[in-house]
Amino acid sequence: MVFPSVWGLWILLILLPGTLSQDCQRLQLQEVFNKDAQKSLRDMGGSFPFQCTTMRESLKTKSLDLHQVVKGLETQDRIQIVHQTLRHISKIYSMNLGSVPWARDKVENFRLLLDRQLSELEECVREPESEHKMRRNSAIHNYFRKLQKFLKQKRFSDCAWERIRTETRASLQQILSITAQISRRN
Repeated sequence: MVFPSVWGLWILLILLPGTLSQDCQRLQLQEVFNKDAQKSLRDMGGSFPFQCTTMRESLKTKSLDLHQVVKGLETQDRIQIVHQTLRHISKIYSMNLGSVPWARDKVENFRLLLDRQLSELEECVREPESEHKMRRNSAIHNYFRKLQKFLKQKRFSDCAWERIRTETRASLQQILSITAQISRRN
């Protein structure tokens, strides 16, 4: 009688880690942190300043379409895309912070929320990326490289930062949608 229950326990111990990693429980937290990050981003600067409207056109890249990037990908790959995107956003908000037009404490709060999202996702991200995934991820890398270049070209002006904030908000909204889809599937 004890023998079958021991086997059951062993099977549970072997299968449980794989099951938990597929159904990453941290994604529900992602949604909460993402909403907090969006609110923090909105509180940093309010609506887009009228005097910066000409800056909207000067960014010579299309906005990132994360839904297109994750289209047809498995859950784990989607999670990796979300992780990579958050990592890039965090990197941008670590650049030349002395030039940001917003209150320093609000920017720090936003960065802390990004870091929290990243650390929670670390539990979900596994497996090295394949070449196919790297190509999809290169679209994300190239997009954020262009945003960094834009900031530098515009000498970290207030309007350039506002444009970056607009792009960040769009990315965070897409991430929220993607993580909600993943959560519903699991």
